[in-house]
Amino acid sequence: MRELVDKTVRFGPIVALDGVSVRIADGERVAVVGPNGAGKTTLLKALCGDGTAVVPQTVPADLSMHARDFVMLGRTANLSPWRAPARADEEAVDRALAAVDATALAARRMDAVSGGERQRLALAMALATEAPCLLLDEPAAHLDFRRRDELFALLARLGRTVVMAIHELPFDADFFSRVILMSAGRIVADGAPDDVLTETNVSVAYGVPVSVVSRRAAQLARDS
Repeated sequence: MRELVDKTVRFGPIVALDGVSVRIADGERVAVVGPNGAGKTTLLKALCGDGTAVVPQTVPADLSMHARDFVMLGRTANLSPWRAPARADEEAVDRALAAVDATALAARRMDAVSGGERQRLALAMALATEAPCLLLDEPAAHLDFRRRDELFALLARLGRTVVMAIHELPFDADFFSRVILMSAGRIVADGAPDDVLTETNVSVAYGVPVSVVSRRAAQLARDS
């Protein structure tokens, strides 16, 4: 379980989190949603601790290391100084690469892969830690629709706690058991997706009037 109680984070005069209290239970899949500057990334960082692995929003495009070595960085906490990776480390990296369909990228240099491939490798690095809780900051930002669907399917299969920051609406709310809607460093609403993503709540968070189409209505429209 991850928990914050009345957490405030400031960067100089800017209040990034303003008295936020939140508890994430083991096995939950939580979307943290809101506009730029809402405090989503800061919330993820505040939740970091033992047993968590973070997938960053971006990976530098000029890394000169090979992809396999990049994913092996996820095993750093398991390596003592001057010790080469053991078989267990190599096998963890193999599993992580296979899980994100990136085994064929292992010998490629990080500065020679696409943005979407780098994002998949960043997820592989987090999976290689074998941490029970994954914190993901806009992980689908550079993925096409097929890879995005594959990402959500993979995360569902892992059975780990997932907390994912999301900027753009709409998103695949069916994957998440819970949504935390943020604005200006505060939680606007927290609960089941259909209860949180109402026209009133989303309009307040994003500062513009919105119309929300229910998932049931959207499905009926597609089927008609």
